[in-house]
Amino acid sequence: MTRARTPSRCRASTLLAICVVLAVAGAAALLAPSAAQAAPTIFRVCIEMGGQAGPDIAGNMVVWTDNRNGNLDIYGRNLNSRNDFAVCPNRSQQDNPSVAATVVGTRTEYVAVWIDKRNHDGGDIYGRNITTKHNFVVSRSGALKWFPEIVDQWVVWIEAADAAGPYTIKAKDLAAAKTYKIATSNVLSSLGVGRRTVGTKMVYTAVYTSSNGDISGRNLPAGAPFRVSHTSEFEWSPDISANRVVWWEAGGRVMLKDLKTGKRTYVAQGSRPRIDGELVTWDGGGKGGSFAITYNAGAAIYVRNIAHSTNTVKITQKDVTCLFPAISRHTVIWESGPAKRVFSHIHIYGARLN
Repeated sequence: MTRARTPSRCRASTLLAICVVLAVAGAAALLAPSAAQAAPTIFRVCIEMGGQAGPDIAGNMVVWTDNRNGNLDIYGRNLNSRNDFAVCPNRSQQDNPSVAATVVGTRTEYVAVWIDKRNHDGGDIYGRNITTKHNFVVSRSGALKWFPEIVDQWVVWIEAADAAGPYTIKAKDLAAAKTYKIATSNVLSSLGVGRRTVGTKMVYTAVYTSSNGDISGRNLPAGAPFRVSHTSEFEWSPDISANRVVWWEAGGRVMLKDLKTGKRTYVAQGSRPRIDGELVTWDGGGKGGSFAITYNAGAAIYVRNIAHSTNTVKITQKDVTCLFPAISRHTVIWESGPAKRVFSHIHIYGARLN
């Protein structure tokens, strides 16, 4: 499988915690980014009644959590078409989707995974090959589960017997149908998984927040754990693309480390970073503390090529707060809505970067 972006789903909590009030969000006027950059092309991904939130993207496929039917479902849209569709419309609650672009022979197949509560309130992890319409179960047990992420045949997630932890980080090789315990942590944080080259070998690496609020990694399935970043500041919500890892540091700092060179870099003030290749995106929604999440009204989306430019593209929408970006190639998507994240007022927008 080839994935167009590597994941981390930097979501602070499941969308089930958001107050659901049926309403229709108003369309937002768009402002140009900074003068140093050409304005990106902005488009609507989904603005249906009920609200949409928590988007993810791989290649041309976007998935999100959708409340148009009065309960949380997973919907998607291929950006080459004009129609969105149900990925999983089960009458129970579904949330936290992640999507991968998979090359099979000469075609690309899109595979999504999500948290599904059809069996119990703690949720299991279900999946669907959107292209072949094949449904499957990743993990079904009595444990609580959060933040599934997929790249190629690997799915990673966090689970626990109790919401207060401790938390177990697990990974499943879908091809081998085998599940592994990767690490334990006292911090409930989103995580990432990606493909990278170490020497002449291609490996899959999971990155996660370890118990002291540091960033750690492990090559799947049996590599030794290694430290990505260890500071006195609280660090969480990592994402990985090839040998680059980004994360959110307390005080509202987006940080990056190149695993190949060992260089650790400050990227910008911001929150909830994601990375694909040389492009890092984040929002201006809050500083964060010891996993305290805030949303600043009017927050913008930012994108920077960290390899070739110090310039940053800023994307704003008038009277709207933009949060939780995700990026694949030169397309960035995000939530648009009020600062308090009332689900019924949140919708999904995107921009193509020039």
